Amino acid sequence: MTFKKIYLTIAVIPLVLVTIFIINNISFSNKSDFDLEIDALKEEQSLFTHTRVTITNTGKQPLTNINVNYGNTSETVSRLDPGHSYPLSPPAGSNLDRIIVTSDQGINITKEYRTPIKMPGMMGS
Repeated sequence: MTFKKIYLTIAVIPLVLVTIFIINNISFSNKSDFDLEIDALKEEQSLFTHTRVTITNTGKQPLTNINVNYGNTSETVSRLDPGHSYPLSPPAGSNLDRIIVTSDQGINITKEYRTPIKMPGMMGS
């Protein structure tokens, strides 16, 4: 009886590993070659407005010459590898409504700043 359990375990382990490998490849193959995620955050404080922008390469290939346009100013990130993020701080006097992000690979995204919900008892509320 214990030999059957051992053989069954030996047969199930490769099956589970192959299943995990297939699922992982399917999810990776559904990714675009070039894709970018943008998180533009604007927090209203009592004396100032705190803003930050984080860009993340969610594609399978590197992105180059990523231009982040804040309205009246812009800055360029020369290269962003897949899975990597890059934090940016909009300069003082920037338009805090939306940003436009473009790259050499055809990325063209307009993103509005999001404002976190203020809850009683939370810092900054």
